[in-house]
Amino acid sequence: LATAMKANGVLPEIEIFDLSHLHTARRLADAGLIGERPHIQFVMGVQNALPAEERLLDALLGEAKFLFPQSTWTAAGIGRNQTIVMEWALARGADAVRTGLEDNIRITRERLARSNAELVELAAASVEKLGRRVATVSEARQTLGLASGP
Repeated sequence: LATAMKANGVLPEIEIFDLSHLHTARRLADAGLIGERPHIQFVMGVQNALPAEERLLDALLGEAKFLFPQSTWTAAGIGRNQTIVMEWALARGADAVRTGLEDNIRITRERLARSNAELVELAAASVEKLGRRVATVSEARQTLGLASGP
C-alpha cells in the first residue's frame, strides 16, 4: 500500500496514538516507504491510548519536529476533547485542523451535532478566535505539498 501511495502522489496522514508511532513512521521513511514530509496527526483522548493533555502534545510535537522537521501536523481530540485539542494545536502553529462526526457527535453535552457542517463552522470559529484564517483549497494543497487539483 505504501508503495502504491507513493507512486500515485498520495500524502500519507500518519495518525499518532502514542510516541512509538512516531518512531515507526521514522523507520518507514528510512526504508523509503513514506516520504520525509508526511502529515502527522496526533489523536488525543482515546481511551487506553494518548490522553488529551496539553503537556503531552508539547512532548509529541517536539519529538515529531526532531524526527520529521519538514512535516505538516495537527492534533485531533476525540469526543469532548475535540475543541480544546484543536485550540492547543492552533496555538502551536498546526498546519491543519480536523473535525467531524467521526471524532465527535456532540455540540454540547446535551445536544448532538446536526451535521459535519455544524462542526466545521465551530472549527472555523476556533481558527479565527486564535487570530488565524481558514485556508483556501489552493493554499491547503500548497501547505501539504500536494499537486494542484483538477
